[in-house]
Amino acid sequence: MLYELTTLSTGKNMNMKMVMTMYVSSKGDMRVEMHSDIDFKGHKSPIPMVLIGHSNKPDESIIIDDSAKTYIVHHIDTADMNAGINTESTVTKVGEEKVFGYDCIHAKVISDKKIGSFYNVADTINLWRSKDVPMQADVKALFTQFESRTGSYMYSKETVAKLKEMGCEGFTVKMITNAKDHSTVMQLTKAEHKTLPASMFQIPAGYKEIKNGM
Repeated sequence: MLYELTTLSTGKNMNMKMVMTMYVSSKGDMRVEMHSDIDFKGHKSPIPMVLIGHSNKPDESIIIDDSAKTYIVHHIDTADMNAGINTESTVTKVGEEKVFGYDCIHAKVISDKKIGSFYNVADTINLWRSKDVPMQADVKALFTQFESRTGSYMYSKETVAKLKEMGCEGFTVKMITNAKDHSTVMQLTKAEHKTLPASMFQIPAGYKEIKNGM
């Protein structure tokens, strides 16, 4: 499968457009190519990135640098995804809507995030998810596992179960995040079956591994 998602972010003195193309093999291996154009205080900086992940190693990702012909193996520490944030969320089902040709459940999540007394951020996330977007069972399980781990990063852990109860599950076709100083719109722009060579999910021959940032 090939999925393409476009993200537009705007904030104080910054604008970003990111196109993410995600390739999924029949084995559930993944390759993600991200191309970001960031305009920060008038300075533009395109940032390309390639990541590879294998279904038998869900806690590992490989970052490929084609320009330097190097790669970094990154081991995901689930403890890093919370960072001590205390999040309270309110979830409501808005309704059933069609987005990008898919029948979606639209839900709204309003969250208040705190770290002690010095950090307090409130945001609103509108989610449109569809079970009709083609997605392999093992890939769906991987997405569900990742969402449950994010915890307070996007919303409270309890929100995951509440969204499922509302039927707001499956592939995220559209997501709008609004906070005081920034807003982000992410939308699925392509989903299609595609024949993919096995080499797309492998480290290219001759690339050197970079360890410990060295």
